[in-house]
Amino acid sequence: MPNLVLASTSPYRRMLLEKLGIPFECAAPDVDETPQPGETPRHLVTRLAQEKAQSLAAHYPAHLIIGSDQVCVLD
Repeated sequence: MPNLVLASTSPYRRMLLEKLGIPFECAAPDVDETPQPGETPRHLVTRLAQEKAQSLAAHYPAHLIIGSDQVCVLD
C-alpha cells in the first residue's frame, strides 16, 4: 500500500482516518479557500479538495494524498 497523506489539519478528519487503523500523516495544504465569484457550493468543495491534494503532490510524490473540504449551505 502506498504511503498515505491527509491534506488537512482538521482534528475531525484526522480522527476519522485514525479509525481505519492504517498509518498516515497529516500535512497542511497551502490553498486560498476564498470562493470564486458565482461558484456553487458543490464546485467550491470539489475545487478545494483537489487543490489541497495537488498543493502537496511535489512534497509527497510517492504518496496517496487525500484532499477534502466541506461547506454548509442554508436555504
